Amino acid sequence: MSLDLSTFPPNSHYGDFSNAYIGHMCYCPMHLDLPARKSSAAGWVGSGKPITTGTGVGYGTGVNVVKFEKGTFTVLCGGCGISAVGCSLGDPEPDHNKRIIGTAKRKHMDPAGIYDDYRNTFQKAVSVQSGAINAERESHSFWGGDPEFGVVRNTMTNQGKISNAYVEFAESQPMDMSRFYEGEEWRSQDWKKKLTEKRQGTIV
Repeated sequence: MSLDLSTFPPNSHYGDFSNAYIGHMCYCPMHLDLPARKSSAAGWVGSGKPITTGTGVGYGTGVNVVKFEKGTFTVLCGGCGISAVGCSLGDPEPDHNKRIIGTAKRKHMDPAGIYDDYRNTFQKAVSVQSGAINAERESHSFWGGDPEFGVVRNTMTNQGKISNAYVEFAESQPMDMSRFYEGEEWRSQDWKKKLTEKRQGTIV
């Protein structure tokens, strides 16, 4: 995934253009004001859904860490990651009334100028890991052994097939309760305090 804001979506690391930002931001199209078209991927920075304990996102349902061919990754809300990879499968020219991801249809994404980039970006995804994140951007799986769901494009040929494969994969994984409880502890972290510490240079 591009880290230079040359293509949509911005990497989840970009919550704003300040190095004081902590956490990640989910740039799933259903979280965006799509009628507000931007001139570049950089224009969307800060317009996604913050993935922080303060918003209640990232815990319970977890987050999806999507990993790409060149070793980069991005973080999306739980469920958004599998859906994002799913939209890169199947018919590249779906009907304009077809739902691409969540409530976002192609007719919403095309005017915003993001459909092709979104599809092309997630065509390079190789795996998805589900888990939780903390205020230092550390993530881990709720399952023992940190398993990753591998994207197998020759069999996962559409949104339905990859969703079914992911459910089967998830149901076969043993829950690591110690990690689950650690995620619950992360949920109670004082994110505002972490932000202040980062601005003061005490968090790298």
